[in-house]
Amino acid sequence: MEARKTDLQPDAQSLRATKVFTMQEIGAILRKRRKELGYTQEWVADMMGCSPRLVGELERGRATVGIQRVIDYANGLGIDFFLKKRG
Repeated sequence: MEARKTDLQPDAQSLRATKVFTMQEIGAILRKRRKELGYTQEWVADMMGCSPRLVGELERGRATVGIQRVIDYANGLGIDFFLKKRG
């Protein structure tokens, strides 16, 4: 299945803020978003200039994946990270 988008930027959509505690939760959110956009792992990997294996590791929340890769992948799918002080 070939994606029809010409880049990783999705159409403007509002996403609900989600509190996460693990890399696995982040990975699940990224996988869900990719599927919502109709992208394959292979297509996203090609657009990011990485391997499909890395995309799979990102989506499984592997701790060995660098945080910058996670942030780049999320941004490519239209997901922003926000840090908020508790209390």
